[in-house]
Amino acid sequence: MGMLRFVTWNVHGAGSREKRLKILNQLKKLQADVVLLQETHMPVTGLNKLKTPEFPNVFSACYNSRQRGIAILINKNINFPVLDTVIDPEGRFLIVKLSILNQKLGIVSIYGPNVDDPSFFHSFFSTLSEHLDCTIVLGGDLNLGLNEEMDRLNTAGAQRNWQSTNIIKQYMSDFGLCDAWRSLHPNSKEYSFFSHVHHSYSRLDYFLVSSSLLSNITDTEIHPIAVSDHAPVSLTLIQMNNTTPRKKLEI
Repeated sequence: MGMLRFVTWNVHGAGSREKRLKILNQLKKLQADVVLLQETHMPVTGLNKLKTPEFPNVFSACYNSRQRGIAILINKNINFPVLDTVIDPEGRFLIVKLSILNQKLGIVSIYGPNVDDPSFFHSFFSTLSEHLDCTIVLGGDLNLGLNEEMDRLNTAGAQRNWQSTNIIKQYMSDFGLCDAWRSLHPNSKEYSFFSHVHHSYSRLDYFLVSSSLLSNITDTEIHPIAVSDHAPVSLTLIQMNNTTPRKKLEI
């Protein structure tokens, strides 16, 4: 068997060749197998620019060259059949369903609105509900903190309470999803984004995964902010009771 390393990252634009090279170099350092990108800022015509020898398999939900955009990149060492894909025309989420070790795995990349927009999350989770016949690994920039006290440090103002936060928590409960990083770091305060406008540190970037996967998570880490204004976040899954070295995983 082996292990599979996911990385979710709001890259804040991947349109220029120089920026893409920096992104790919960082992903190589992180030993990424499956990459969930947000804010690619690339039109459909630029999709092939994300394909590289290291990541020849690219799925994307594009919007335009200045806003939004989602992509999922899969490493060359992974073989997989695609069972289904759902592409949001607004460039905010992408669902790719694969077969992994004879099991279905739903990989989801999401970029939430930067305003309180409950209708978006209702619509998104309604779509996701049609694909709950598989194990879910959802990663992305939710643009909010699930726990205002633990996930946000505001140095110049009051805490905020968004309806969207409660909606996400309710769907997580309904769908059996957990916050992977918080599950492994219940009392820690780390942040993936600093807002110069609001003078606040926030953990906006998450992995929400099927609770059944918790025993298979060996680590999840918020890495230093680099290249983008967000930090990449990694999640490593390994087959239970597997202590063999890292190697190619067939999916």
